[in-house]
Amino acid sequence: MAVLSFEIEESEVSKIRTILKALGAKKLKVKEDETKMSKEEFYEKLKRAKSGSGTILETEKDIHAFFDSL
Repeated sequence: MAVLSFEIEESEVSKIRTILKALGAKKLKVKEDETKMSKEEFYEKLKRAKSGSGTILETEKDIHAFFDSL
């Protein structure tokens, strides 16, 4: 038995599933990426970052200082 793991576009899932079934795959699990966001969410996040409402950490010292302040 072999276990395969790979990333594909969401629109290709049904095609890959059909091919794998034709090749004799016994168990197929499709797990969607839970970290992805919509295009609107991405652009809103980008807009907030550009507006200066975020924190920019450029150096390791900045990172440590930021987390120490929490």
